[in-house]
Amino acid sequence: MNSTAPKPASPGSILVIDDEPENLNVLDALLSQAGYRVALFPRGELALAAAQEDPPDLVLLDIRMPGLDGYELCRRFKADERLRLIPILFISALTAADDIAAGFACGGVDYLTKPFREPELLARVRTHLALQRAYAKLAEKHARLQLLEHHRDLLTHMLVHDMRSPLQVIQGHLEMIEDGGAATLPADDRDSLRAAIHGTRLLSGMVSTVIDLSRLESDAIPLHHVAVSVDEIFRAARTQALNPASPRPITEHLADPCPLLLCDAEVSARIVANLLANALKYSPHGREIAFGADPDPGGVRIWVRDRGPGIPAHYHRHIFEKFGVIDQPPGKRPPSTGLGLAFCKLAVEAQGGTIGVESEPGQGSIFWFTLPAAPSATEPTAPITKP
Repeated sequence: MNSTAPKPASPGSILVIDDEPENLNVLDALLSQAGYRVALFPRGELALAAAQEDPPDLVLLDIRMPGLDGYELCRRFKADERLRLIPILFISALTAADDIAAGFACGGVDYLTKPFREPELLARVRTHLALQRAYAKLAEKHARLQLLEHHRDLLTHMLVHDMRSPLQVIQGHLEMIEDGGAATLPADDRDSLRAAIHGTRLLSGMVSTVIDLSRLESDAIPLHHVAVSVDEIFRAARTQALNPASPRPITEHLADPCPLLLCDAEVSARIVANLLANALKYSPHGREIAFGADPDPGGVRIWVRDRGPGIPAHYHRHIFEKFGVIDQPPGKRPPSTGLGLAFCKLAVEAQGGTIGVESEPGQGSIFWFTLPAAPSATEPTAPITKP
């Protein structure tokens, strides 16, 4: 009676390259008996052509051969995009340390010396085939995760882009009311109006951050480098970050003289505004926040200091990553998207600067970044427009 059960899959295909017929016969018998599909070649050129036509799962390779030796053949495998990930195991009578090192240097994953022990060879073949399959699965999952991340970012970009227009309408009408009739309103209503305007500005800034973060990642945001004073950057940042209805103690320390910056003025103001908003979020009410600027080799160093809880050292790099936030118990940390500092990092680096943080738990934090200085003869530009 014929069985309809599927045949077990082959453990894999192996390419064996050796100019000694006896070695080929021994390896063929050993590997075939273990269930592998085996292709035998006495010369490197023939094996390379066959591999390009039908890539194997693994290669067993001798070193001393006429024509292409094993080292050169291995290099050619690694130079071929379709073949470079195939594991290559050297089997050679060369036992000197330099010969073994050369095998690994040209791309081999393992090295067995002749005469080899059959159980050891089979064990190493199984191990490297298993590793190769694991790498392939990881690569497949990584590609899928990248695709999912791309779709997530695309959806997020579409949503926040559609939010921008109604937010601008709301902000515009609120500002018209403030300009036209706020003086006739009771004091509490004026404070509420200012708080509403500040809230819409912050929300508009978040929308712009998400959009511009995506554009910075794809190098699609145009940066207009102009000469501008640090004081002008600070004034624009204050307008964006501070709520006039809820004043906070903030001091400004601007070096005198301080060089002009050569940067994108609006983007740089948003960097400072993000750092100020971050300091306001994490500093207790009544605690001073300070920001300032000092000359730095090749440019200007701008900093924002808060009196918040501080940041452990192992978080210092993580917080500048996209969606990077500090793990704290529920209720101990204000809500955060983790995008503001990621935007700051990309925006600073896109302008040729660097960014960092100095902080210890219980000691507050100083966020700083550097930007290039403008030539001394350059004059400041026109004021920065509202976001």
